[in-house]
Amino acid sequence: MSNRIRVALSGSGFRLGAHLGALQAIVDAGYEVVELAGTSGGSIVSAMFAGGMKLADMHELCMQMDWSPMMRFSPWAVVRHQSLCTGNALQAFLEQSTHGKTFVDSAIDLKIIAADLLTEREFLFSRQTTPNVPIAMAARASASIPIVFPPVACAGALLVDGGTCDNVPASDLTVDDVPRLGIYLVSDDTALRPGNYGLRTLAPRIIDLMLAANEAAHVELDTRSGATIVRVPTGYASSFDRNMPLDIRRRLYDDGYAATKAALSALEISRAGV
Repeated sequence: MSNRIRVALSGSGFRLGAHLGALQAIVDAGYEVVELAGTSGGSIVSAMFAGGMKLADMHELCMQMDWSPMMRFSPWAVVRHQSLCTGNALQAFLEQSTHGKTFVDSAIDLKIIAADLLTEREFLFSRQTTPNVPIAMAARASASIPIVFPPVACAGALLVDGGTCDNVPASDLTVDDVPRLGIYLVSDDTALRPGNYGLRTLAPRIIDLMLAANEAAHVELDTRSGATIVRVPTGYASSFDRNMPLDIRRRLYDDGYAATKAALSALEISRAGV
């Protein structure tokens, strides 16, 4: 396979199907993913892919899986960790999905982004910085939504959701002649009418609002550096919907595929014209 590409997957919550559609479009276009960076939900997809899971198996899992056990409320977690969930179920799932591989074991140059509460800086898991850390632990740290999951202590850091510092990690991809593609799931939610709303409705909007401030700046810098950012509108799906209807899952997958296919076609035309 001669066409190589570097890919970054943004935070996604449970809208993981859009990232799977994007990866399938990349493979179908004849590209080999040689480097993969992921944040939060994107880190889960990146970890499974780098861990050796086939896209067909990932698709089947994404279309069927109920993620509710991953976010089950635990009084013990509240008392022990000051969080709503322990994160143990998510950790176990990731360990099984990645076959216990570490970063040095991965055939792909994998990078996972988390945020370090001790330094208030981005923390990068990679083959160079954390070679012997399990991929599962890195993804668990990157997906640790504050308050929902307890922070993860690892490599001298105290880590939470990577989306709090870099939700579209295209800037962590190697800059060279190989094209860089950032898959950005845009939360283009419809405005709500004034009224009383519960946490189920407001929580994902609060998170999207917090992320929006740094997303625009990161995306602009990534674009200036030559990365192609693929915007996938996903406002019709809630990032907190742990057991989405099948039609929404399929729509996310199809939209991720279509947006990425169009971006790759434009990229090929641009490169041919150079």
